[in-house]
Amino acid sequence: MGKKIFDRIKKTICILMLAFFVSSVTIASVSAASQKTENQWGNEKKQWENEQNNWDKEKRNWESEKKNWDNEKQKWNNKKHGDDYKKWQTKYKKWQDIYKKWQNTYNKWQTNHKKWLNKYNHRSH
Repeated sequence: MGKKIFDRIKKTICILMLAFFVSSVTIASVSAASQKTENQWGNEKKQWENEQNNWDKEKRNWESEKKNWDNEKQKWNNKKHGDDYKKWQTKYKKWQDIYKKWQNTYNKWQTNHKKWLNKYNHRSH
């Protein structure tokens, strides 16, 4: 009878040790996985910030160009005739098309950035 009790205690201790080992390995792997995720979030954040800086520079350049075109347009408002005006107007329309394409690309990037930022702000720590 003493041997049966000892065997049961031994089995119980083995099961508890096995359960403890499995849970500690699981906790360690979850911790490592979340650390990896935090590193990935950090890398992605740096990448988005670099892209944001580049887009901001481009936006300033486009706004400066737009201001120059708007100033020229004001000058041409009083004399909307002749070949020189038609040439200028053609160039202006081409620039506007390019500007609109850039704006569309920028707006798409901003939408994607907002989606990512929302995920970043609501991630589990």
